[in-house]
Order: sequence, then structure tokens, then C-alpha cells
Amino acid sequence: MADQAKETLNKALHQLSYGYYILATRADASDLKTRKEDWVSAGTVSWATQSSFEPPLITVAIQKDSDLNETIQKSQVFSLTVIGKDEKELIKKFAEDSKVDYSDNKVNGVSYKEGKTGAPLLDCGVATLECTLEDALTTDGDHLLFVGRIKHAFTSGGDPITEREVNYEYAGTSPRK
Repeated sequence: MADQAKETLNKALHQLSYGYYILATRADASDLKTRKEDWVSAGTVSWATQSSFEPPLITVAIQKDSDLNETIQKSQVFSLTVIGKDEKELIKKFAEDSKVDYSDNKVNGVSYKEGKTGAPLLDCGVATLECTLEDALTTDGDHLLFVGRIKHAFTSGGDPITEREVNYEYAGTSPRK
């Protein structure tokens, strides 16, 4: 792609609206190849959208080389928490590796409880969607698309934070460094 065309594409992609979310999942040790113990994995994502009215589905893009990828595929469940405007610090906190305190049910310092599907439900955010994995789509790109069927939804009020309100960016034509 020519430099000018790539620059135009980059500007256009930055015009899409992006929110910030925390995706959380949990799998039993017996299901995982890379771990010998049960594993809760949680991470910041920004590429998520509703993709069906009936049944209610969401689609989330997850890096192929992430812990989230393996754990979602093994567990077949996940939760997606919408980060609120007053929770900006969670974006960076969950962009790091998951630090789990199983004795206190906390991931990266945030409490969680097990949802009806087995997915971790974080005690934060303005809304949480608890999902079962409906489908996974792979392409030549560096992310997989996971389609989740919403089984349960929870709200706590407040407004979601968007990329335009923070100094973080996860869009355009180049991967984040």
C-alpha cells in the first residue's frame, strides 16, 4: 500500500468509535496446554460490538498470541465489562498480565465472582455481559474474532469511557508498540 493511501486509511480507522472493556475468562487446568493450574485471564480490549439482535450476540477481537485467546477457546465462556468514565486506571491495569489472587477472588486487584456460565464477573464497570462462545473466526490478521451469545447482563449506572477521552490508542494501521 502506498504511503499516502496508508495514511488516509489510518486516519479513517481512527474515526471509528472505540470503547474500553475488560474481557475475563476462566478455564480448568485440565483444559489448558500452557498451565498446570486453573487460570483466570482478564485483559483490556477495545474492539467489541453488538452483532445480532436475536439471538443477542457480541463480537470481540482478541490478539492471537494472548492468554485470553487460549483460555476463551478452552473455557467456551467469557464476560465483557464496560469500563466507566471514572475507571480510566483499569484500562492500563488490565493491559498487563493477569495477576490473580485465587484465595481472595481478585484479578489485578479487582474482585470477581463466578457467573452462572463459570465466567468471572468483575466488580467494576458500568455494565457486564456474560457470554458463552458461539463461534470463533480466524483470518490472516493478528486478531481472532470471538462471537459470544449473551446469557446474562448486569448494569450499575454511569457512562462508558471512549478512546477519545483518554490518551491511549488501539486503532489504525500499525500494531501498538
